[in-house]
Amino acid sequence: MGVNDYFIMRPISNEKRQMIIEAKKRGEPEKTILTKIKGISRSSITKIYKQYQKTGNHKPKPYPGSKSKLTPKQDQQIKEQIKQTPDITINELIDKLNLNITQSGLSKHLKQMGLTFKKRCSM
Repeated sequence: MGVNDYFIMRPISNEKRQMIIEAKKRGEPEKTILTKIKGISRSSITKIYKQYQKTGNHKPKPYPGSKSKLTPKQDQQIKEQIKQTPDITINELIDKLNLNITQSGLSKHLKQMGLTFKKRCSM
């Protein structure tokens, strides 16, 4: 396990969540649950069970992510530009359409749109 692995927050699996809920329903103390289910914290047990009591659902909350910096109009302009000039690069696309987005941001956005692109100018 690398150093960066400690900072990655992954949702607790649905199986573990179900095990926590069943154990809490049986009245097992959190200390006992911690010994049975590895890789969770006491506060996670409390949060998962409170969420279950409140909503009846044990699934993790969705990650909202950040909103796109591009408008639907800009998406259409990108599609049209790529259709007209299929070999355009990301940097050329940003410059030509005056987009307020980074190169990596546009790269991810194009992938989400299902479009392929050229990474850099040919030598």
